[in-house]
Amino acid sequence: MPRSDRRPFVWGVVSLVATALLVVWLTDFAINAAPLGDLTLGLLLAGRAPFQGLSLPEAVWTAVSRSAILVGAALAIAITVGVVAGAAFAFSRWRAVRAAAWAVGTVGASLPSFFWAMLLQLFVVLVYLRTQRLLAPVSGGFGVDQHLILPAIALAMRPAAYVFRTTATALDEARHAPHVITAWAKGLGPPLVARRHVARNAAPAVLAGMALGAKTALSSLAIVEFVFTWNGAGYAFILSVATGNVAFASAIALVFAVALTLVGGVVALATRAVNVGAR
Repeated sequence: MPRSDRRPFVWGVVSLVATALLVVWLTDFAINAAPLGDLTLGLLLAGRAPFQGLSLPEAVWTAVSRSAILVGAALAIAITVGVVAGAAFAFSRWRAVRAAAWAVGTVGASLPSFFWAMLLQLFVVLVYLRTQRLLAPVSGGFGVDQHLILPAIALAMRPAAYVFRTTATALDEARHAPHVITAWAKGLGPPLVARRHVARNAAPAVLAGMALGAKTALSSLAIVEFVFTWNGAGYAFILSVATGNVAFASAIALVFAVALTLVGGVVALATRAVNVGAR
């Protein structure tokens, strides 16, 4: 089998092994490491209703604004990490680094957001049990402070993997396009070639990866907010369904539908503008 044909197989095996090790660690710790109740599960089962006493418009606005902060932070992390890592992958000459980076991206994209939320939460709990030092709050509600750290990272994991994979693939393909090779042959400088030819031609695919990441973040929002008891729209939707508040649940569902539609429209317009500029 040619070496180039073996690469996807090797990356798949590496990502599978890494995933298996993560799952084994998580389940073993959850079973044997003990006192999670006071630190995490007690808050999840507390049944708090942070939107009581608010009118429907006030409750919807409060929930959506809190979720917007979380989603914005998660997408900022995902886009920054994904684009930088994707560019490093595309322009790297070290095969081992490329294989490891792709394997990590595969793991990030294949595991659901609730797994990353639980993994981060249990990791912080483990550090606390060993050192009596709390790296970040593992639960406890809304706050644009340390409470934002773990939910934002958990929500960013899968989007970051999608942005990385699309960016890496698009830049790698654009870098080997005939007109780029011609530009190199004419002696154009690397920064100029990368900016004018590689990045511009890869931009539509990168934007598509960002759109997929944004949709993934929105679809995973409810479970991440629930795990960390972040009092946003996803958590509000779960509470409203559990308590039979049909009006609140319907309003939140409508907001999610509008947000997903807007994401698709904005990305379509941006992609069209990039394609026109590239001509």
